[in-house]
Amino acid sequence: MGDVVPDERERAAWIAFSRVAGIGAQRTRRMIDRFGCLADAWNAPVSAFAGLGLDRRTMDALREARREGDGRRDLDWLERLDAVALTWLDAAYPPALIAVVDCPPVLYVRGRVDALMPPAVAIVGTRRATGYGRDQAERFAGDLVCAGWVVASGLARGIDTHAHRGALAARPPSGSTGVATIGVLGHGIDTIYPPENRGLAAQIAERGAIVSDYPLGTGPTADHFPARNRIISGLSLGTLVIEAPPGSGALITATYANEQGRQVFALPGPVTSPASEGCHVLIQAGARLATRAEDIVMDLLPTLATVGREPAVVTPKPEPRPQLPLDLAGAPPSAAASTAALHSLKTPSGVVRSRPRGRSSDDNGDDVGAEVAQEGPGQVEARIFEALRDSGTALHVDDLVRACGVAAPEVTSALMVLELEGRVRDNGGMTFTIPGPRRG
Repeated sequence: MGDVVPDERERAAWIAFSRVAGIGAQRTRRMIDRFGCLADAWNAPVSAFAGLGLDRRTMDALREARREGDGRRDLDWLERLDAVALTWLDAAYPPALIAVVDCPPVLYVRGRVDALMPPAVAIVGTRRATGYGRDQAERFAGDLVCAGWVVASGLARGIDTHAHRGALAARPPSGSTGVATIGVLGHGIDTIYPPENRGLAAQIAERGAIVSDYPLGTGPTADHFPARNRIISGLSLGTLVIEAPPGSGALITATYANEQGRQVFALPGPVTSPASEGCHVLIQAGARLATRAEDIVMDLLPTLATVGREPAVVTPKPEPRPQLPLDLAGAPPSAAASTAALHSLKTPSGVVRSRPRGRSSDDNGDDVGAEVAQEGPGQVEARIFEALRDSGTALHVDDLVRACGVAAPEVTSALMVLELEGRVRDNGGMTFTIPGPRRG
């Protein structure tokens, strides 16, 4: 892996398979073991896939993808965007991510590919950041870049945005490549969400990279964003959580980091601030308390030599043991409510519930989308809308969780869908209402 540059035919096949719902890391490995290369797999008869664990829905998706082409049109599209698609075969595939057992077979990159090579720290947090959180995100990000590290985040509103800004405002050490930050998207790299961050994304592409494992043309939907968090944590040797109320997507990133064997850090905040509640629970459960960038750098220095290019193609790497297991079940009783929210991020098998339907990063079994979805598409949204309509007034997200009877991450994800559709309005303070009729 990494010693042979795939030719156009092979790279096009990797891209084409990335569009097939239900084919992720493990099934890609099985195809390579069977066919030797993905170009041959793409052109193989359907009967040749027998025994690879592809269920009927995946095979139907493969047939449909084959009718649309072999990925060469995507190569042309990437060239127009001045972007690339990296595969496991490329030496430029980020070394920290390749060490993760379910690393995506294809990573779409816009900007500087060399930004993916230096050691990185993820900074994540709530979209509804306080002034304290915004200031700390910029301070930590700037200090990490000045120390020679790259900052990875999700380009979302709130903490993510300020982490990217802080990184871009910093001056990297002399003699370095000058890269500052990586923005990881929950959709294709041909679009930017939220739209107000388009200018920020352009700056990131100049001094870093915009990346995604979603194919070109994939739009932003709420269920994509929790899944992209595994890329943020996988690109990074450690993840710092700055402000995360119960149900925050930042806690999903912390869960992924812990499962990937990466260190989790948390910034303490005012004990009366709901925005810092998740951070305090993480600290109580075993995450490292960080009050300055030096705390993170000194903690991660010994790991720099341990992250190399492990073979991701032929032999699946065993799931790494967490460096510091987060004993959420053993958290203090005072943190019971937040611990319950953290537990809701996982099923009994450890799979994060909020991964998108139809795209599983594990695909251990034959069921496409191996995540456990307790509610069908649209059901949570319908419950939220009904609760808001019946109340006749604004409801806090905690009230909606109780009214819907589902986990907080599912409610927050559904609220994002409803907000994008214009069916609910975010009033601030984590309260939501149904918009009134427009006045002429």
